[in-house]
Amino acid sequence: MPGTEPAPVEGAEIFVMAYDADLQEVRIPLSRAEEATDRTRSLGIGDDGEIIRIKHGPFVAAAEELQIANTGSLAAAIKDNYLGTALYVDLNPPPVNEDVLRLDERYHLDVRDDRLVAIVTDRYATQPDSTPAEIAASMARIADAYNCEIVDVSFTLVGGGTPEGFLNDFSDSGLDPEHVAQLHADERASLAGMAHDVHIALAVDPLKPASALMDGATALADFLAATKDGPLDAAAVLNLLRGGHYAVLLGEVESDYLEVKTAPHPIWVSGVPGERAKIELAQDVARFANGDTDAVLVVGYREALVDGRNELVNLTPVADEHLDITRVGEVLDGRIVPPVDGLVIERFPVDGAQSIMAIYVPRQPPEMQPYLVHGAIAGDKVEGGFFSIVRRRGEGSIVTSAQQIHAYIVEGKRYLRGERS
Repeated sequence: MPGTEPAPVEGAEIFVMAYDADLQEVRIPLSRAEEATDRTRSLGIGDDGEIIRIKHGPFVAAAEELQIANTGSLAAAIKDNYLGTALYVDLNPPPVNEDVLRLDERYHLDVRDDRLVAIVTDRYATQPDSTPAEIAASMARIADAYNCEIVDVSFTLVGGGTPEGFLNDFSDSGLDPEHVAQLHADERASLAGMAHDVHIALAVDPLKPASALMDGATALADFLAATKDGPLDAAAVLNLLRGGHYAVLLGEVESDYLEVKTAPHPIWVSGVPGERAKIELAQDVARFANGDTDAVLVVGYREALVDGRNELVNLTPVADEHLDITRVGEVLDGRIVPPVDGLVIERFPVDGAQSIMAIYVPRQPPEMQPYLVHGAIAGDKVEGGFFSIVRRRGEGSIVTSAQQIHAYIVEGKRYLRGERS
C-alpha cells in the first residue's frame, strides 16, 4: 500500500532508484531513501550555473546550463516563488549578464500543475481561423516527434487577457437574453479583428533533461511561424532544416514542391552506373525547374505509402563522404540546359559523420522552360548522346512527348521571326 515500506526478505537488499548528475540511473539503499529525493531535486542547473531574477523581471538562465537540468527539479525549484515562475532562456554563453541578455523569445519556461512546461508564443494579426483545439491537434505530430505532449493552447489579446474577458457584463442591464447575446456577438466580432497571441504549452516526462523540452519548443515555434500564413512550402522546409529541426518533417507528404530520397544518387561510381546516376540526379532537379513553384529535393528521409500518400516516416542520414555538394553542383550545371538560376545546395549535419542534403530549386521564369538534361535513360540503357525533358506532376513525373517538344521548337522559331502567339 502507498506509504508502507516493503517487508525485508532474508538474504536480499532493497534499493530505490535515483538519477545522478548525468541522468544515469543509480541505486540507493532503502535505508537512505530520502537521499534519492534530495538527489533528484538537486539535478538543477549545475554546480557553477545559476538562475537569476532580473530586476523587476522574470527568472533567466543560460541555455547552455539549462539544457542539462532535470525538468522535474526545475519545476520543484521555482513552482512556489511568489514573484512569478516564468523562466526565460538566455542564448548568450553563461554566466547570465542582465545588461546584455539575448533572450530566446520563441518560448519561455513556466510551471503548470507542478510540471515544467515550455510556452511557445506567436502573434497573429487577427484571431486565428483555427480553434485552440484544432491548433493542438495540428501540432500534436510535431510534439510527438520530440517526445513531448501539448498540455494546452490558449489565445490572448496583445497585452494580456483572453478575448472572453473583454466582453461587457450585461447581467444587471435588464436587457433580454437575445439582445445580450447579440451584443456579445458584436463584441466578439470586433475583438476577432484585433491582434492575438497564440500560446502553446508543451511538456515532457519530468525525469528528462530540459534540453528535450527546449528542443521540442524550438522546433514547434519555428514550425508554427513557418505555417502561420499557409501550408509548409519549399523555403520553409529549407529553413527548418537549417534550424536542425529534422524530426519536424516526419509526417509531411511528398508533393509538387517536396521530394525525398533515402540515399543519394551514386554519382561517384565509375562507368555506366555512375553516368546513370548523374542523369537521374539531373532529371530530378530538372523536373522541379520545369514546374511552376519553388521546390526542394531532400536526401536523408525514407517515405512510405500511408493512406494513399507518400509520407516521410524515417530519418536516414547519409555518410558525409557521399554528400559532396560541390560535386553535386558540378553535375547539375553540366547536365541541365540552361543552368538552373538560384539553385541552392546545402548539407545539414545530423551527427559527427552523417548529414542530410537539400537541393532547393526556386521557381524558374516560364520563358526559360523547358530545362533539358544531357543524357537519357531508355529501359536499362543509358543514352549519353540523347537529351531528355521531364516535368513533375504531384508526387510523380511525366516525360515530355515528341509532339510537345516539336511545339516548343515551332514556338521558338515563331518568336525569332518576331511573331507572337
